Amino acid sequence: MKTLAQINDLLAGFEKLYKYNIGGAQQQSEAWFIAKLGVLSASNASKIVAKKDSETRNTYMCELVAQICTGQHKEIFGAALDWGNQNESAARAYYEMITRFKLTPVPFIFKDNTYREGCSPDAFVTDNRGCGIKCPYDSTNFIKFLVADSIKPEWRWQMQFTLRVTEADKWDFCEYDPRNNFKQLHKHEEVRDEKMQATLADAVPQFIADMDKMLAQIGVKFGDQWSRLAGLPPAAGTTI
Repeated sequence: MKTLAQINDLLAGFEKLYKYNIGGAQQQSEAWFIAKLGVLSASNASKIVAKKDSETRNTYMCELVAQICTGQHKEIFGAALDWGNQNESAARAYYEMITRFKLTPVPFIFKDNTYREGCSPDAFVTDNRGCGIKCPYDSTNFIKFLVADSIKPEWRWQMQFTLRVTEADKWDFCEYDPRNNFKQLHKHEEVRDEKMQATLADAVPQFIADMDKMLAQIGVKFGDQWSRLAGLPPAAGTTI
């Protein structure tokens, strides 16, 4: 699994290349949103592996291209987000209490120095395990997760993509609900699935190649989203 030193080295390399200080890229910070602009993310992994001519894949690609062209991200608001933020610390403490593991917060993680893929895990747990904890706004959804025989395919793709980026072997996917009087946290352990990893290994480069073709149609290059924010001239071949 990547170490914190390796993660920070990639962030430092990003800042050196694009002359833009993302200040550690801690989750939900403005720097975190900026670091994610145009970058393939774990939360959208199911869209990356969707059929090549599907509306799901095309819409996600257009969303990333729009981020590159505008340098802007979607604003996220709502009671569900507020609930998650309010309970984040308690969820981490509860996980540590029942597992006896110590969580290590991590910033946004780039897969490599191409800066095309990344993820935002909640924490590292050990040298081969990470963790993500959701705090559902509706207790009904917590019960659905608690009693389900399997988890949603899009969640599995998210975790497999996260394993790809972080180079971890295991991931704990958890939900926490402090309102439940009988069980407040439920954990699913996801291990590296070589078949799903092979699918990602094929789908991600193809997605990036198709995305670059779309950018070329517009006259934009990947990286311009950050260069513009830093006040640098656009990359050669970019249409003004």
